[in-house]
Amino acid sequence: MSNKLQDKIVHFVSICVSTNSDHFVDRFINSICKTEISNDNSSWLNDMKLPFDLEYFTFEILKEAYECKVLSNELQRYLEIAYKMARYQVEIQPRISPVWTGPSSGNGIIKLNTYNTVLHLIESAKEEVFIVGYNFSFKDESIRKLLRCIEKAVERNCRINILVNDVEKNFEEIMTYWEKEKYQLNVYHWKGSEKEDFTSLHAKLVIIDQQKLLLTSANFSYHGFHKNIETGVVIENHGISRDIWKQYHLLMKDKQMRKAF
Repeated sequence: MSNKLQDKIVHFVSICVSTNSDHFVDRFINSICKTEISNDNSSWLNDMKLPFDLEYFTFEILKEAYECKVLSNELQRYLEIAYKMARYQVEIQPRISPVWTGPSSGNGIIKLNTYNTVLHLIESAKEEVFIVGYNFSFKDESIRKLLRCIEKAVERNCRINILVNDVEKNFEEIMTYWEKEKYQLNVYHWKGSEKEDFTSLHAKLVIIDQQKLLLTSANFSYHGFHKNIETGVVIENHGISRDIWKQYHLLMKDKQMRKAF
């Protein structure tokens, strides 16, 4: 395959993937399977009914393929490889999205709300749910639903670590509503050290599989998820998630975070 043909294929596939138009790649591949590449492909190009810009790229790809004597099955394979690579790049590239609890508006800039984001993150866990919070309250049914989701993560063999501020009611809230065996839940509380004078654990975050991180101002409570104005950000596929996870594990290793249950 010539560099020129390679560039045209990569450009075409990249546009389709970046604009969520993957179906046009499939349409092009399926059409190639049914037709031999020739010097005149105008008829079946028209039948594909592609947008003007993509139609231009497919024309250029076919023209270059014909000149390089590339067969239909070869071109199909090149397109499939380019598509797989483009999808992989999309999946692993860092993503940062704002998250919000507050008045909703049809014209609102921030589309993700805190509660649904936390629910989705926990449901996506494959290895570990790691939660840090200042205040926990499960009196509302919607918050207990999150705890049920954490219990389902246990059934998927996920590790569950919850780090809380050193307040007795946090332990009581979590263990009162926890329906699995106690050994399946690891709860740590902030104690600090004699050398330091940090007074409380005030952070609120969720880390999933060391790959997805929610930083938020919201407590794990009804008001935090439904009534207060809270702001946060979800970061995916970035080393910062693991860095923050490691930072808290250092506190646990140094016994500044101590196991409560």
